[in-house]
Order: sequence, then structure tokens, then C-alpha cells
Amino acid sequence: MMDKIHSIMDFEFRMDKVQNTHFHQNPEIIYVLDGAVEVEVETEKYRLEKGEILLVNANKRHSLRETEGELLLAQFYINFTMLSESMGTNRLLFWCNSAEDKNDAYEKLRKVLDRILARYYNREKEGGLYLSSICYEAVYLLTSYFMVRADDSRLKEQLNPDSSRVFEIQNYVQSNYMKQISLNDLAQKLYLTNAYLSKYIKKRFGLSFIEYVNNIRLFHAVEDLLYSDRKITRIALDNGFPTTAAFNKAFKEIYHVTPSAYRTQMSREDRDAAEGHLNNRSADMMSRPQEMEQADREALETRVKQYLSGSDAVVEETMARSREHVEGDLEHVEGFRMPWKEIINIGGVDELLDSSIQNQLLLIQEEIGFRYVRVWNIFEEEMYEEKEGEYHYNFSRLDRGLDFLVEHGMKPYIELSFKPIHVSYSINSSLANRDNDIIFHDLKGYHTIMEEFAVHLANRYGVEEVENWYFELWKDERMNMLEEDGRYFECFEAGWHALKKISERMKVGGAGFALAYDRYQYRELIRNWKKRQIRPDFLTVYSYSYLLLRQDGIYFGKRSLDGDFLANQLAFFEKILKEEDFMPDELHVTEWNFTISNRNCISDSCAHGAYVMKTCLDAAGRVDKLGYWHGSDLHSEYYDSGRVLCGDNGLLTRDGIRKPAFYAFHFLHFLQPCLLARSKNAVITTNRKGVYVIACHNYKRFNYRYTLKEEKDIQISDMDEIYEDLDPIRLNFTVKNVENGEYVLRIFYVNRENGSIQDLWKDMDYMDNLAKGEIEYMRRCAMPKVEMRKLQVSDHVLRVEAEMPAHEIRLMDIRYQY
Repeated sequence: MMDKIHSIMDFEFRMDKVQNTHFHQNPEIIYVLDGAVEVEVETEKYRLEKGEILLVNANKRHSLRETEGELLLAQFYINFTMLSESMGTNRLLFWCNSAEDKNDAYEKLRKVLDRILARYYNREKEGGLYLSSICYEAVYLLTSYFMVRADDSRLKEQLNPDSSRVFEIQNYVQSNYMKQISLNDLAQKLYLTNAYLSKYIKKRFGLSFIEYVNNIRLFHAVEDLLYSDRKITRIALDNGFPTTAAFNKAFKEIYHVTPSAYRTQMSREDRDAAEGHLNNRSADMMSRPQEMEQADREALETRVKQYLSGSDAVVEETMARSREHVEGDLEHVEGFRMPWKEIINIGGVDELLDSSIQNQLLLIQEEIGFRYVRVWNIFEEEMYEEKEGEYHYNFSRLDRGLDFLVEHGMKPYIELSFKPIHVSYSINSSLANRDNDIIFHDLKGYHTIMEEFAVHLANRYGVEEVENWYFELWKDERMNMLEEDGRYFECFEAGWHALKKISERMKVGGAGFALAYDRYQYRELIRNWKKRQIRPDFLTVYSYSYLLLRQDGIYFGKRSLDGDFLANQLAFFEKILKEEDFMPDELHVTEWNFTISNRNCISDSCAHGAYVMKTCLDAAGRVDKLGYWHGSDLHSEYYDSGRVLCGDNGLLTRDGIRKPAFYAFHFLHFLQPCLLARSKNAVITTNRKGVYVIACHNYKRFNYRYTLKEEKDIQISDMDEIYEDLDPIRLNFTVKNVENGEYVLRIFYVNRENGSIQDLWKDMDYMDNLAKGEIEYMRRCAMPKVEMRKLQVSDHVLRVEAEMPAHEIRLMDIRYQY
């Protein structure tokens, strides 16, 4: 039931219970409309349920079988030739699998595919032109959000030589099929013998070399037969066949007629069906018979009509995205958990001894009020002695750091492991990178010092105080948590026993799972932990917007464009935890940001402030604690950070100037404990005593251009080009059943014209080596804009509006006047 809707993309509905192993040149999208299906791609198996999407890359062997319900699929085929020509490469590799990944781009793709399907019976003339535009929109989404680009890093050196060789064979043939190529040419390119390569291709592809080459040639030749007026001889030569006779022979082996007879016999309607057959054909590896039984056709037609008539009407995306109405009712409120108020990362415990860090931390505490300060690298080699089986540690330096926190009402959140010391350009490159050596050379030494450490804390600060702290052990790769008896578990249990010996109420957890990056290890890590007798009191995860993708054993690191990365990846991780029956009492995100880079200018911008506010609001009620990475740019001070801004992700600059991200937390600090309403861009809260506080943002998602440059190479002048749009939004807020009378509205906002240190610096021509007075001027000027006005309520409905430019964050504080 294939229809050629446009040369860039074809699609068909299918309800086969089984599609046997096959492969084809065109990338294929499998979209489950009803039922469930198991798809096997090479050696990987995926279960897709209703609404899920999987893209099978070109020339990947795959099969399908129905697993639940009455299966109905939509299968889309992307023209490889046109796409490779448009992209300027035939190395087209996608990662698009909603069963294994969560990303807001899947919903965008799903909507576009639904729009294509909805026009199934309107494909002629103007309808066909419009349908073509939607197909191009779908391909644009795929290349923007799901394409693994050539410069995406291959990580961990886990390159599978076999998979890499398959890529080389496929790319060579795709690039040269129109020429006279031989097995010997390819063997020389791969430094292999002809005999070995011949056997390898037969085993890997199920075809001989010449059969595989002719399969690719016929793919292109049939299209020329059907959709051009070129002569048979010209088609044969243009597609790599040495003679017309060779073309005729290869064609007859597949189609059982000559090319000339085939062209003559095919009607216009049959050509569309032939294209469908071509897309699903792979020489001898057919997924189904070419002809569908009449009864099957009628049944499929009935299912398609039922699906299209039963689906919601597709609303075209012409309605303004700029309006949003948020409505609350004072008679319907609920509690509002605010996990972002819990943790701020500050650095190694030694950094707490720096007076500049101390002053900045006090400013953060005063204006934002984080409850816990997360520190690490509490054990240092110069403070440790190991001699003749005796172990001793001097805690005096640690004491000075912890004393500062406790004396100022902050509680330590202590990472017990040895974190590396680095200044990062990106996820895979660093300006400075140094492993922090594990100073305990045997488990006995670690156990002894942990017991001394626990006793020391209890004696110095009191058990009741320390019971309110958290102790985390990160899964340092050197501790090998992937082994059942890995050292991680021994160290975790040694620390657990030492602290619990002081008090059972001590809280000990781990292990810093990297959301999305550890996705292929989640189950193995969790199952190893389940085999131990001691479970963590809480689980910790890190969230940075990077993906680790796996294709045929090759791992690719990729920046994510998912605007809902934290929420989506948390949902996926929690799903695994539930399936493995390992749900913790508490779940903490101890590190989060969109980037791990210390040199990404976006971190200094208003856009980052909007991202911080959005991510915090998304996490409300989802996790118990949220730990922003990190407090101050002083954390990554290096020879290249002498300017006013260096692109680090601190809330404060090295000079203590507040960034937009700081103000995002500052605004959120004023939210009230009762939730009235929330939306994509805003939240309304109240104390139920005449105070109403609204926090809102105009966050914008990255587009594909964000991934085209290394993070350190992004310039401030590039920033307007890396977002999906820069449209303003209008928010309308109403709260019902409020007290009539007079209210005072105070509005605080930060945007590119007000409160942005980056834009203020731009107005100063990005000058370096500013005088102390000029720095002080910037500190005073980088402040939110404040407005005030009176509101009258006479019908028990409070109404407020906000029109916000791109990247603005805003707090509206509304108080009843007695």
C-alpha cells in the first residue's frame, strides 16, 4: 500500500504480523499506530508500543514481529540519494528511537508524521505540493535533532572493527556504484586479500560482492526507468553496468523481465507500488511477497480509514505560539516542593578556605539560601600517613572548611571520592585535566580512616548535627562498579558501616549515575548493587545535556538539543529503577547544567538564566534534591580566565558579579509553599494569606546550529542564531476566589536590556583589565529592573499580564493591602 508522495520521502501503512529480515538503501522510519512490535536491527532488539518511533539506518538488516494487539504501522522511506546530495555526504547516520530515548523532538516529529498521514487521501495537485512541504519538514527535523554528525566524538575507544569495516564497504559502494569497481579495488583500499573480503561480504551481507553492488545499482536504475525518459543503454551506463547486456541480466534475475518490458508494462499507478517494492527489496532477502492478497488489501484499507477517522484533527501550526493562559483557584491548591533550594556545588573542600569563595558563598546564602553546600576531595595525600600497617589522617584542614559552613548555618553535602581536577572545554576536551589520585592503597586503610573520620565528625560537630548531612560516593571508574565484586561496593560499604556505627540516621548514598551517558550501563550497575546486602539511603545522578549513542558497537558522544533533557532523562531512569525494583527513598540530582564546559559563553547569558528557571520548575516534585553546577567562576580560574567573563557556569563571576542564572535562583527563592497553577513557562504560588508570587520565563530551545561548533568556539555574536526562535510571548495569569480589594504588584525582571552582565560588558566593547571602579560599576548596573503598580480586584479574580522578550526571566510579587 505504498504511495509515492514525493521523491524525498515515501510511506505506506502495514499490518503484517511478521516482516522477515531485510535491508534497503533508504533509511526507514517505523511508527507504531496501534498494537506493539519487536524490531530487531542487526543484533539489537527493541520493543515499540503505540506512538513510538524508530529509525532504521540505511543497509541495516532488520525484522519485525507483532507482540501485542492488532498491529498497524506507518513506515516512511527517506530517499538516500537526495538526502546525501543535500547534506554533502553519504555518511548518513541517525539515532532516533523513542523506546530507548526521551527527547522533546520526538513529539515534534510525531506531529509532523501525523500531519503526513492525515493527508493520505489528499495527495493530488495542491494537496500533493503541501504534502511535499511536510515531508521536507520531517526530514529537516531528523537531520537537525537526530543525525549523528561526522564530528560527534567516538568515545571510550569502543570502536568495533567489524562495524567500522561495514561502514567502509557501504560508503565505498554508495560513492562508486556508477563506476566500474571491483572486489580487488575495495580489498586494496581495506588492506585485505580478495578471498578474505569475498567471504566477509558474503557472511555479513548475505550476498556476493557483485550481487551487493548490482543491488545498489538496480535501486537507482529502477527509479530512472520509471521516472525518466532516458534510453535503456544510457540508464545502464549511468548506473555502473558495463553493458546493456549486463544490465538486462542483473535486472531479469530480480524482476524476471527485461528493463524494457518492465518499463512498458508498468502503468502510472503501478509505478507507485513498484517504488514501494523497491524500498523494501534486498535481492533475495524479501520481507514479504510483492503482491498483497486482495483480502489483505481490503483489511488494511479498512484499518487505515478507521485510524484516520478516529485520530484527532490535525491543527496546523499557524496559531500563535506566543500566548499562554495560566489559571489558578485559591480553593484548589496543593503543596509545592522546591528541590532547587537544597544544594549548590562549590568545589574541593580546600576552596572553602579561600576568603573570596567564602564571601561569594555568603552572598549566595543570603540572596538564594541553598540548604546544603556540596564539597569533595576531602582527603589529601599530604594529610595522610600509612606506615607499617598503621594509618593516620590529620583532619585540621578539613575542619576549617566544614567549620565555615556550620558556623554560617549551611550543611555539608560531602562527596567521599576523589574527583578529577579539570577545566573543561567540552565533554571530551579539556584545557587542564588531572586525575586526583586515590590515596588509600588498600581497603583496610580506607576502612580505618573512614572510621576515624566518622568519629571525628561526631565529636567535633555533635551527632545530631551530622545526622542532617549527606555523604555520597561517586562511581569513579577506577573503582569498577561494573563488576559484581568491584572496589566501589567495598568502599561504599566501608563508609556506610563507619558512619552508621555512629548513628543509624546517618545518610549514605551514591553513585552519581550520568543521565543519558550511562544509559547502556543502568541495568548492569543496578543489578550489581542489588546483589549486595547493603543498599544506599539515597541515589544520586548527574545531568548534563549530552547523549551517548551506540550504533553497531560504536559509541558516539553528542550534545543534546532536548529542551526538556533533565525531565525526560529522569523519567527514563526512573522507569529502569521501577523495572529493576530499586526505587530509592530519595533521589538527588547532585550535579546539573546544560553543559560541563567551563568555557561556553552561553553560561554567562540571559538565555542561561531562562534555562535555569525552566529546569528548576520542571524538576519541582520530581526529585528530592537538585544541585546546580556550580556556585562561582573561581572554581575554574586558570590562565585564560582573566577577563570579566570567561564562559564558566558559575552563578557569580570571579569578581562576584551576579549573572542571570544567579537571578533565576534569586527569583525562585521567593516562591510560596502552595501551588496554584503551573504551565510550560510559569508557576503561580501562594501562602494563602494574601501573597501571590509568579515566576515565569521565555526559554528558547537550541537549534541544530548549536552543535556545529565546539562549545569553546561559540561567540557571543553567534548566540541569536543558535535558538529555534527569538519570539516574545504573552502570558495571562488569573487567580479565582481571591479577596476583593487593593493589591500591590512588584515586578522584577532580567533580560538583555536589564540585569545582564554579558550585555553590559558588550556595551563596554568587551574590554579587558578593567579598573576596580569599573568592576564596581558593572556590579551595580547588573541588577534586575523593578516596577511597581496597584491592582484593584472587585470580582474575586486577580488578573495579571506579562509580555516577555526571548530569554527574559521575571518574578511578580502580588500582596493584598490591608
